[in-house]
Amino acid sequence: MEALNCASMGAMGSLLWKLDKLPHTAPEAEDQAQAIRQLRNGVANIRTKLVELSEAHEQHESPLTANYWMKEARELSYDMEDCVDQFVLADSESDAKVAFADEISGFRIRVAEVMERYYRFKLGYVLSCPTVINKASACPRLRRASGDTNRVALVGIECQINELVGLLKPNNGGDERELQLKVLSILGVEGVGKSTVAQELWRVLGEEFECRAFVHAAKKPNMRLILTNILLQIRPNHPPEVCRVPNLIQDITNHLQDKRYCIMVDDLWAVSVWETISRAFPEGNCCSRIITTTTIEDVALACCSYDPEHVFKMKPLSYNHSKKSL
Repeated sequence: MEALNCASMGAMGSLLWKLDKLPHTAPEAEDQAQAIRQLRNGVANIRTKLVELSEAHEQHESPLTANYWMKEARELSYDMEDCVDQFVLADSESDAKVAFADEISGFRIRVAEVMERYYRFKLGYVLSCPTVINKASACPRLRRASGDTNRVALVGIECQINELVGLLKPNNGGDERELQLKVLSILGVEGVGKSTVAQELWRVLGEEFECRAFVHAAKKPNMRLILTNILLQIRPNHPPEVCRVPNLIQDITNHLQDKRYCIMVDDLWAVSVWETISRAFPEGNCCSRIITTTTIEDVALACCSYDPEHVFKMKPLSYNHSKKSL
């Protein structure tokens, strides 16, 4: 990872540290501090994308657009670090101090432009779709479920996977309830194997659906990015023109209408996140399925309209199975 940081990250690491420590000594210090915080958040977002794209490049050949974007992001980090260094070293009355507010505004525009190109180049699709890259490269918890070690990762949870497949597999000859959209939430403590199970369900059930998407929510989710990733997976040849949350929700709904779809949302931490994401998924009688994973029971219940029968509680591995999976 050290080589990755040095070769692929530009000045991102040191830049974030400097922005955190930057003194705010101008008369309009509070406004400037707010602008710096916003700039810092934008830089952190770009850094996250650089890490993910660099790790993906280790597994697969990156498209030219990804290489171009990473180069642009690194160059931006060097320009910003030079500006911050000049500000810190300048005398309090120098032109550099006075002009710094304008520099911040300019860099915020450049950061926004870099992220706009990230979405326009459809780089989120490269990162988020397991059929395009090995998702394990961007998610350490899934690494054991990839390649030749896949069967080892499934030791002790095969029965639970088979049970879930039975609950989720579309059944065209079943009763009317089986045709309706079904949401199932996988609940369990951290490390019990929820994400591994979700990945295996993706593999086993994938061909049953017209459209499917697999996204990771996390503790501090970026709703726009999550929805964009979903849209790019279900509609890869038509990237979104507008990346505002309401527009993305409407685009997803329109595309999924009257289609059999499967959406997997891994690692949900908040009911509010589910309430936003779920607005994009239309009801229907096409045997569509949504699977979520979470460590929080209230979140699991909210996903399933508070029907405990649709919450699947993961059982921890036995001692013998735990030894085999090491």
